[in-house]
Amino acid sequence: MCHDNSHHPVSGGDAITEQLVGIPLISGDLPASIALPDLRPAPAILVIHDINGANDFYRDVARRLAIAGYIAALPDFFFRHGPLADDTRDTKIARMQATEQVTTMTDIESALIWLRHHEHGSSEVGILGFCMGGTLAMLAASRDPVPAATIAYYGFPNRERTPTTPILPSDEDEVANVQSPLLAFWGTEDTGVGMDNVDQYEANLEHYGKDHEFVRYPGIGHGFLTFDSAADSFRQAENSWNKTLQFFGERLGQPVAS
Repeated sequence: MCHDNSHHPVSGGDAITEQLVGIPLISGDLPASIALPDLRPAPAILVIHDINGANDFYRDVARRLAIAGYIAALPDFFFRHGPLADDTRDTKIARMQATEQVTTMTDIESALIWLRHHEHGSSEVGILGFCMGGTLAMLAASRDPVPAATIAYYGFPNRERTPTTPILPSDEDEVANVQSPLLAFWGTEDTGVGMDNVDQYEANLEHYGKDHEFVRYPGIGHGFLTFDSAADSFRQAENSWNKTLQFFGERLGQPVAS
């Protein structure tokens, strides 16, 4: 189920510092872990998790971004629900379905503003989202504050609307208002997302002249990013991660010595 664990996480590394922080909201704080690079000020990246929440996989992603020279913030966008009763897929799906999309988008806005003004930041901020988080990243690309770069791994351009998730990235007003450069990755065997939905979304972005790049990897499905060299999708995952770091480097700039 997408990224429910972390294989071969990075460890050690004097180039990063990890902290637990509270990102101010209108009411209360959004809990987050943040990984800081040794070289500052630095550009920042907001990491948006999937249905599994802000788990070890995403903490590992944040550490890798920090080692690459970025401030990486990983909020827990499920914090209002408290701990899970169990670790089953059904329970996680129920939590996701109970999460208000509009509220989460407001949380993302607050996190972007906070990162833009971070004491160790360069004021440049990007977004990296996965699955559910990839969908939210695509939505964030059409809203203020505008991310300087947006990357979505296997997000859903189009799927069933629900009372808690009424907005789709493929909605015409969403596409027309995309302001952030967008890089997105999918596996062609991702039947949950549906390549026809990806194709239509890309056609709509092209119609409106939006800055985007879609990468489709043949023969693999959903949740393919891995740092495990023995995994079947490692070659595609490694390629996508290299493209991710290159995209952020081009759009956000590199850290500078203080």
